[in-house]
Amino acid sequence: MDIPPLAGKIAVLSLGALPLSFALNYVSVLSYPLGVVLMSTLILGLLSLAIYSLSRSDIYYDPLYAVFAVFAFTSVVDLLIALQEDGYMAGFMAFYTKEGEPYLRTAHGVFICYWDGIVHYLLYLAMTGAIRKRKSYRNLGLYWLGSFIMSILVFLPGNILGKYSSEIRPTFFLTVPFVLVPCWAGLRVFSQTQVPTCCTPNMVEEAQRKGLLRRPVDLALIIYLIFAAFFTLFRGLVVLDCPMDACFVYIYQYEPYLRDPVSYPKVQMLVNMFYVLPFYGLAIYALIFPGCSWLPDWALVFAGAIGQAQFSHMGASMHLRTPFTYRVPEDAWTSFFVCNLLYALGPHLLAFQGESGSVVVQTAPGQVVSHRGGTIVLPCRYHYEAATHGHDGVRLKWTKVVDPLAFADVFVALGPQHRAFGSYRGRAELQGDGPGDASLVLRNVTLQDYGRYECEVTNELEDDTGMVKLDLEGVVFPYHPRGGRYKLTFAEAQRACAEQDGILASAEQLHAAWRDGLDWCNAGWLRDGSVQYPVSQPREPCGGLGGTGSAGAGGGASGGVRNYGYRHNAEERYDAFCFTSNLPGRVFFLKPLRPVPFSGAARACAARGAAVAKVGQLFAAWKLQLLDRCAAGWLADGSARYPIVNPRSRCGGRRPGVRSLGFPDASRRLFGVYCYRAPGAPDPAPGGWGWGWAGGGGWAGGARDPAAWTPLRV
Repeated sequence: MDIPPLAGKIAVLSLGALPLSFALNYVSVLSYPLGVVLMSTLILGLLSLAIYSLSRSDIYYDPLYAVFAVFAFTSVVDLLIALQEDGYMAGFMAFYTKEGEPYLRTAHGVFICYWDGIVHYLLYLAMTGAIRKRKSYRNLGLYWLGSFIMSILVFLPGNILGKYSSEIRPTFFLTVPFVLVPCWAGLRVFSQTQVPTCCTPNMVEEAQRKGLLRRPVDLALIIYLIFAAFFTLFRGLVVLDCPMDACFVYIYQYEPYLRDPVSYPKVQMLVNMFYVLPFYGLAIYALIFPGCSWLPDWALVFAGAIGQAQFSHMGASMHLRTPFTYRVPEDAWTSFFVCNLLYALGPHLLAFQGESGSVVVQTAPGQVVSHRGGTIVLPCRYHYEAATHGHDGVRLKWTKVVDPLAFADVFVALGPQHRAFGSYRGRAELQGDGPGDASLVLRNVTLQDYGRYECEVTNELEDDTGMVKLDLEGVVFPYHPRGGRYKLTFAEAQRACAEQDGILASAEQLHAAWRDGLDWCNAGWLRDGSVQYPVSQPREPCGGLGGTGSAGAGGGASGGVRNYGYRHNAEERYDAFCFTSNLPGRVFFLKPLRPVPFSGAARACAARGAAVAKVGQLFAAWKLQLLDRCAAGWLADGSARYPIVNPRSRCGGRRPGVRSLGFPDASRRLFGVYCYRAPGAPDPAPGGWGWGWAGGGGWAGGARDPAAWTPLRV
């Protein structure tokens, strides 16, 4: 069974129980039982409102999200109670165990708190995490349901019948929702899509024709269930004061805890006899006659129930809060633990015996590379370890990792039903190259498509995922607006790159650009929120001659990528490192007979069916279309630049790159203009304006010198 990722938001919220429970110990009104009831109700109400406000969309998708979130908070409270009662901490929840539920101070109460604070807590985080990712959590829900109901069935009657019945307080009635809510939750969990069984109808028919001797796993489970059934019946008879000598010997020499007046062990054995014992009989029948579709679900429910029951029973049998005369004798420890551990293990083996073979997903190692406007296949194939398992009912899901804990839906397929989401509509489809192919075809690739994608294959019972990284060929360029350097917050840097036909570069892209020779002495934002800058030629104003770079980037005399780390993205201001890729159109240079101010640039380009080129478009034309012009021209942001592929001394030095004249006076300085024509427009004809084509010039041949503005292939 694949465990979904945990819900970090709920984990953080639930940990608020630590300071809250500590502070409540100093509230005087909590020295009275009624005060405990009112305060507990108030806290649960405020907690529910907080969860609703933080996770409204998830609650609308599945109301059980709110239930599991509240229960996660109470699980942390239970763990604090258990740790305090065992002396591992002090000052937490003392008021509650004194005036609220004093029976939690028993050995059984301590261990159900441990189980709830550890096992249930992890289940709540896993299930809320699955809801956030829109994944199935039915198996986890069934296991939790059995575990939770078993704890309630034993704990509540034990409180009423045991020696603590005279200490029941008004807080006892707070357990009513804890009885009703799991019943409602269980109905919702069972109503979810039925998980497929491990076998096709043909396999079931074939198994039914085989005898038990030809099905060794089923035979071993049947033998185990027979012994477990006898053990369940025997312990039930023991607590019912069976007069046989065997019962007398067992209760005094092996499990004297069954005589403890707290009544929890007696109730536990009776619950086992009247509920677990009949299930064992039905399970034996289902194993003898394969094909019972109810077995996998109910096996999970009873596995959770027996797991919780045995943990609490075994722990309480040995705990120091249990009187010495009722603890397991030292000479019986081995037999006691072996019998009870086997009793707990068997139902779990039964629960997992009927599952399908694991889903194995394989994706391409490394990365796949494309360019803007191209078509790329994100490879992903899957198969089942059980070779006879069919592919019907398999769900294929592609998501994009937009943040370490956030995913954006890209494409989902379930049988013949396919759906793409957001900007991927009309561009994404399955390759469908035979059974087991989950590869995604992505057409008309955009800059925003760059990143990591997750391919998830699930049959609702088993799932597996693989990662594919989509890289783009392109160029990284530093950018700052007319206002000067270090003027951009993170959000403004994102907008600035988008306005110049780019996106914020990633740390990997900047590192690759540095290896290709990019040298820039001003720090800029990257897409992960960090601030860095590349230095190929170390010098004192750029971090010093002995500065260090980021990991893997080198440092010292060889330069490196200087890293400021993650900065406050709303208050701190830096430049931006942008990335752009292949152009769908053309950039060309218009040289008028008389240079024009910036106000005339747009008219000049419009007369040629084009628009003034953006900075990113000029960089893409220089890198990918080999545009080489030794003449400065206006760009859309008001800057003046020119691209040099073939360096020469009269054109700005010995290094290829895009030369910048900054932001000249738009009304007084006169230049030509670089225009961009979208694909499909007719080529410009020579006229009163001179013009230059992308591709004019070219490489001089031989190796290139490192440049302050260097192309990047990613």
